[in-house]
Amino acid sequence: MTDQSNASDGEGAAGTASTGSVSRRRLLASVTTAVGASAVAGRAYATPVGGADGTADTGAAIREEAWVETGVDTDGDGTPDRIHVRVSYPEGATDGDRPPVIAVASPYHGEQTHGDATTAMYYDRSVAPTPDDASGTDGGTATATSEAATLGDPTAAGGPSPAHSPLGDAANPHRRTERRYLPQGYAVARVSSLGTARSTGCYTAAGPPTVAALESVVDWFNGRATAYDAPEGGKRVAAEWTNGRTGMIGASALGELANGTATTGVEGLETIVPQSANVGQYGLFRSNGTPISVVPDATEGMTDIGTWIQASNALRDDCDRWTDRAEAGQDLATGDYNDFWHERTYLADADAVDCSVLIAHAVDDPIVKPNNAADWYETLAARDLALKLWLYEGGHRGPAGEAWERTLDRWWAHWLKDEDTGVMDDDPVTVVRGGRSAAEGTMETYAEWPVPAAEPATVRLGSGGGTTGAATTGEPGAGFESLVDDPSTAAADLVAADESPHRLRYETPPLTESVHVSGRVVPSLSLSLDDPTVVSVALVEYGPYSADIVTRGWADPLNRPSYRDYDTPLAYRQSLRESAPLPDDGRVRAEFPLQATDHVFEADSRIGLVVYGSDSEFTLHPPGNPTVEVSLADSAVELPVAGGESALAGAFADEATDTATATATGSPAETTTGIDSPTATVPTERRNGTIDGTAASTVSPGGDATTEGTTSGDGPGFGVGAALAALGGLGGLVRRGSNGED
Repeated sequence: MTDQSNASDGEGAAGTASTGSVSRRRLLASVTTAVGASAVAGRAYATPVGGADGTADTGAAIREEAWVETGVDTDGDGTPDRIHVRVSYPEGATDGDRPPVIAVASPYHGEQTHGDATTAMYYDRSVAPTPDDASGTDGGTATATSEAATLGDPTAAGGPSPAHSPLGDAANPHRRTERRYLPQGYAVARVSSLGTARSTGCYTAAGPPTVAALESVVDWFNGRATAYDAPEGGKRVAAEWTNGRTGMIGASALGELANGTATTGVEGLETIVPQSANVGQYGLFRSNGTPISVVPDATEGMTDIGTWIQASNALRDDCDRWTDRAEAGQDLATGDYNDFWHERTYLADADAVDCSVLIAHAVDDPIVKPNNAADWYETLAARDLALKLWLYEGGHRGPAGEAWERTLDRWWAHWLKDEDTGVMDDDPVTVVRGGRSAAEGTMETYAEWPVPAAEPATVRLGSGGGTTGAATTGEPGAGFESLVDDPSTAAADLVAADESPHRLRYETPPLTESVHVSGRVVPSLSLSLDDPTVVSVALVEYGPYSADIVTRGWADPLNRPSYRDYDTPLAYRQSLRESAPLPDDGRVRAEFPLQATDHVFEADSRIGLVVYGSDSEFTLHPPGNPTVEVSLADSAVELPVAGGESALAGAFADEATDTATATATGSPAETTTGIDSPTATVPTERRNGTIDGTAASTVSPGGDATTEGTTSGDGPGFGVGAALAALGGLGGLVRRGSNGED
């Protein structure tokens, strides 16, 4: 994940003056800061680092650095690891009202990150899914297991050179944070996560030690932890420049660290703003029991968490143990959920979250898939926390635009300064369609998400999927239809092909009016497999000469996923702990969520559902081209449609017309790539409550001033294919019209 933290903080909006009110946390922070400072003889400061570093426009700011002592020792040297923190605060902060702090924790400040993985650190993905019990239980025959992938020699091959975000670089996006928030009366802290940059210890990929170390940083802000002016120790440094009230913001891995810190329940952390962020690593490297690539990448090498940990620790002594732990726990062979992944999912510790949360995520993020935001939102919504959700389009980048910047400024002032900004009076859910800002499309607000009017609509499959079968709310087709798995063919080509033995395609009639799909699409498929393979499903919007993949999902049928049997995202993940061999007849059922979405199908388009095997960009590439058979009568797909099944059926044209299709090559249409269009969601059967059965929304067709927003997704952390993946996330599918222009 790239270092995109909060460049989306933007420019130019001025904050309002503090009202001077004091919350319970602020009072406690003031007391603990005073107590902590009294333990230090005199007034100890770390070495000033400001001056000619490109931030003179921040005015009279003071910059310092410190190393916060943690309670972990990841490198086993017998001394506590220390986290490097670089702070900027307004001049006079130690004399008058001490400001709250906006903190950005990042693994990308150093010269070595997980983006420096060599190709030899990747895993072989040309393997089939493997059951965790190959002994032939339940009367089934034993299935041949695949050899577990192993790491190669990191010196055997060269890797790409990723972008890094060194703290001393004037182009670092965090400089924008200073320019925006120092004049508004905030301090800014840039934190190098455990085992990165100038912090000591080992990189654990946001594992429990890293989260515990960040808790110590918030403790230091509040006078409860010790810091020094050098990594090996030295003079003690007190955080006398802040009142301890802390907000954390960041995108991708930076937002993940904010999420993790919130699960500690640390006193003084008032709010977090995770953008394009995962909630632990299982949802980043796995989906419905199967390994997935973090980035869209069709090569035969797959990144897993062991890759990241080995690459990040390559220049650090005594950190090989963390690669060994990842290798022992990640279980790439089965893809199953297990104790290793469980200790790394923040869903398990959500009950400890005691701060407000503003989640921002792109519905077409191809890297941190939108089910990460969906799972987090659903889990926190059940806690009745102060919670907002901001959805948009724009790939693996943060939101942008005047509306977002204004909301963010009001959010900080409300939660860190106790100002009455009215931000909590606004609808809690915002959906921007057509881009990252309302200036690029439209913006609507809702009382909840999925939108209040969303109800399940069951779509059944008619015969003819080898070319184009019917997707209908009526009766399903009879019999079985089959496909031959082909990991060499891209999903974009499969969904666009007029005919293919490698996929089954089903379409609705043309829509007479728009159809709003909001939430998780859930296929329930009755399958017969002759050998284990991955099963994928794509939701597609078909136009006269285009085929846009709206969202897609992947599952390992050996896990027998049954999503609707579980009432929380964590319970569903727990159900994926076990997989079993295929029975004698190869029959299994797979019910699993696609990546969540919020998408409006336009009038005259067709809603398409495409079933295929492995996904060349995201899943394993099983050998042998297994055959997958689908029972039409026993399979269906549940769409979360605003207005439910009656609205969907009412949007179908009275008479079917010939299907105009997009093709992978030739005229009149050519589809060249396919990118997810996922989002965040609460499954419709788990969500309660509507507002008179209709969506409470406010439509803003435009007028939003664009700002720089979060940096693009071609930064560190992805290895081969990262830049292409980030570009793909910008606009979804690249379509070629009949005039030959992209």
